[in-house]
Amino acid sequence: MPRGLPRTAGALSATVLALTGLAVFFGDGSVYAPLVWIGGLAVIAAGLVLVFGLLGRLRLPRLDGAGWAFAGLLAGFVLWNGLSVLWSLEPDRSWEYFNRGAVYLAFATLGLLVGGLVPRAPRILAFGLLGIFGAALAWSLAGKVVPNLYPDGERIARLRAPLEYWNALALLAAMTMLLALWAAVRREHRWALRIGAAVVVFVSAVALLLTYSRGGAVVALLTVGVYLVLTRERVDAIAALVVGLVPAVVLGAWAFTQPGIVDDGQPYDRRLDDGLQFGAGLLVAACLVAGVAYLGLKHEERWRPRTAKIVSGPRLATLSAIALVLGVLVVSRGDPVSWARDGFREFTNPTSQAGGGPERLGNLNSNSRWTWWEEAWELFRDNPVAGTGAGSFSLARRPIRQNTTVATEPHNVALQFLAETGLVGFLLISGAGAAATVGVVRAVRRLEGPDAAAASSLAVLGIAYLAHALIDYDWDFVGVSAPLFLVLGVLLAAGRPALGVRSLLSAGGVALVSATLLASLASPWLADREVASAYAAIERGEVSEAIDDGRRGRSLNPLSVEPLFAEAAGEEAAGNDRSALDRYIQAVELQPHNPRTWFELGRFELNLGFRDAAIRDLTRSSRLDPWGPAPKVLEQIFAQP
Repeated sequence: MPRGLPRTAGALSATVLALTGLAVFFGDGSVYAPLVWIGGLAVIAAGLVLVFGLLGRLRLPRLDGAGWAFAGLLAGFVLWNGLSVLWSLEPDRSWEYFNRGAVYLAFATLGLLVGGLVPRAPRILAFGLLGIFGAALAWSLAGKVVPNLYPDGERIARLRAPLEYWNALALLAAMTMLLALWAAVRREHRWALRIGAAVVVFVSAVALLLTYSRGGAVVALLTVGVYLVLTRERVDAIAALVVGLVPAVVLGAWAFTQPGIVDDGQPYDRRLDDGLQFGAGLLVAACLVAGVAYLGLKHEERWRPRTAKIVSGPRLATLSAIALVLGVLVVSRGDPVSWARDGFREFTNPTSQAGGGPERLGNLNSNSRWTWWEEAWELFRDNPVAGTGAGSFSLARRPIRQNTTVATEPHNVALQFLAETGLVGFLLISGAGAAATVGVVRAVRRLEGPDAAAASSLAVLGIAYLAHALIDYDWDFVGVSAPLFLVLGVLLAAGRPALGVRSLLSAGGVALVSATLLASLASPWLADREVASAYAAIERGEVSEAIDDGRRGRSLNPLSVEPLFAEAAGEEAAGNDRSALDRYIQAVELQPHNPRTWFELGRFELNLGFRDAAIRDLTRSSRLDPWGPAPKVLEQIFAQP
């Protein structure tokens, strides 16, 4: 081992976990702006370590075929996202999607570096993620106790902070539960850690319930079942689940009856009063879990041998199957065929909704998902090879949507990639996933003892993400996607010997690529700032400054129509109608499949008195989006004498 490696390994581990914490706490959902600085830091960190390695100052991970295939195919998918700006219906969105993929590639690279350079990397990562995820859930629940801890906490009841999306938080809760089970059952861990892990099982279950996420609950059940199959400490895991889940269900059932906790639009006083009671119940139940866990550990040598006979693998599988059958019979009232048929009809019904409160947990409606999946499949059939362009689903579905419902993505990552990147993109990312699967299985077999157990629990996190990605758009959330790629990287390189490499040319190439990615990340964000500045200048009456801001925004992001609209607004305010019209025409030429560009052009032409031209362009907008604003404007035009 090189002399400076322990200090370097510690610094690298701390840096990577800090970046992951930033992604979880400050990723701000699917918003692009935080991705700039979080992703920028990840790119810088990965680039620096790679440069030092290629200069011979550090050893680099030695990957096998699966590891190289994963890295290469993931990089290929990211590049394909970038290339899609050439044919994308929404090239600026495709550029942002390229940047998002580049950030995930940076986290995967950091994972490879940590796995190859840091001894006991799987255990360190598992402990680190458990701490980060547990802290995020604790903060989220604290917002229930004190409603104004995070924005909109007084108005919207459904638990979502800090990821700003309840389903993403539910996935995080399911992942946390898995890691907590691992920490609770390993006998080499100290008692305090195992007791604390049992409490985290309880906390993650409560958080999961308060997200009202049906998909998150299903994913949690699925992945916990997978973990029970894989782990040798099955008895301990079931005990930890019983100790943590029973009080969580009791507390959750009580919370569902409190309007200040589960109902939207409640006054602050009611939120605070019910929240303080919830906080007291949460604290009491956590202490109860800790006490029961302590007693269980104190007497574990007595109950474990007897319980092991009851919950042996085959017997547990049989009991689970029987419980499932009985549960279906009870729910279906003895007619499972009709129940399944009615459930499928409800799932595919586009007119009904599951609701926004706890009642949705018993509802089978897909909340328009089935419709979005059908739309994504239709877009794929129309563009099977290259797709409509990365990140363009929201725009591409406008001509075929059946209502005014807004959908950023189809809530199924597989269908999303098929529709947006075609077979080429889908095969690239699927190949990366297959290579990662092979590499992770090899890693679990290669590692021994505690590291192998930690690797197994981390591998199940990947299963949780994959299962949840089939019912949601997790790719858009750096708070759950960045940790996944970090985990994959660590597992692919863990337990393999590092190698010394020296290549000045490669080091220079890495530095150049890193600088290019930083510029690529920052440009759309800087352009958005210029657009916002332009509209603010118009409000102040400084129209020349607004025009200049719009032009700077256009130079920073030539793929976006927003700077053109801002510049056109400035030209309108200045009375330069000809220049404003030119900007609107440029916007149409830049994104001819965007109904908004035709609408803005038609609106401006109507203001100028060009009635026939306005009708033509507004008609084009209405064809691209029958549910947009253009049809109403056309009705008003034709209603006039």
